[in-house]
Amino acid sequence: MDMPNPDKPRSAEEDSQQHVELIKEIIGAATDAGKRYQRQLSLAKTLAGRECKLSARAMVLVLIGVLLLTAVSATLWITLNAMLALGLIQLNVHWVWVGSGVILLNAAVALGIVITIKALLKHVSLSRAWDALTLSSSEAVKDKPDDSKAANKLNTEQHFQH
Repeated sequence: MDMPNPDKPRSAEEDSQQHVELIKEIIGAATDAGKRYQRQLSLAKTLAGRECKLSARAMVLVLIGVLLLTAVSATLWITLNAMLALGLIQLNVHWVWVGSGVILLNAAVALGIVITIKALLKHVSLSRAWDALTLSSSEAVKDKPDDSKAANKLNTEQHFQH
């Protein structure tokens, strides 16, 4: 398309022809943009599908690894308990004391694991992410008491009092 010269007078036919050419270019550009968008969408869908398959395979391998690690850890723990018990029996410790000691050791470890899991479960929440995704009103978020902010404020006040 030729650039119009403002100093040169134009006829109505030239003006309408330029408009038609401009409209054709706009339509061509829009069509081209639409095709590119469709191609990009198609590639994004393909990528998402492949990522989903890769993630599923990785998750299966992680689960297999966790099961294997659990089996090996259990074997090691049983072996450690047996060695401890056998060693104490060879030192002429009565079997009741040996058994009680091994049971208490295992109970202490289990209690520590349970306490750790309970503490970690308090942090498992998607409420803030859900609020962000659903664009919840800021008033609803402000009305909710935030225990972590209150606890941090209390800890800070106690720290400065000492």
